[in-house]
Amino acid sequence: MNSTTLFAGLVAAMSITLVAPMASAQGADRPGGRMQMLDLNGDGSITRAEAEGAFEARFAEVDTDGNGTLSQDELVAAAQSRATDRAQARFDRLDTNDDGQIDPAEMPGPRGDRIARLFDRVDANGDDVLTRDELQAMRDHRGGRGHGAGHKRGG
Repeated sequence: MNSTTLFAGLVAAMSITLVAPMASAQGADRPGGRMQMLDLNGDGSITRAEAEGAFEARFAEVDTDGNGTLSQDELVAAAQSRATDRAQARFDRLDTNDDGQIDPAEMPGPRGDRIARLFDRVDANGDDVLTRDELQAMRDHRGGRGHGAGHKRGG
């Protein structure tokens, strides 16, 4: 791996590990959510100073050896910890009967309305078959990211 590739990877990992937890709007208003995490004075808004302070605090948290720099191992460990925390939180939300297991009825998975909406958006000719061309058109419309409006059935 050349040094440019390694550097780019480290920058990407640092962005994901340090900035993403603060910038994500998902769960922003929940107790312990992003808004609460960043709104240090509790006034319902986030100042630049608060955001910078949160970034510095997160950097210090990831810098486990306290040397003022982040090693690849520290970034990997922070990313793994965040992934574990997120997986546990998702598990806790899905395990609605608190039996320590998730059964099919607890899974929100892509079925029912979600599948119907997907086919309504993407199945351009309404034949209830998604072709490579229809899927490619969806990807092109989205620009390869997120969920776009896609193509409406019959039009």
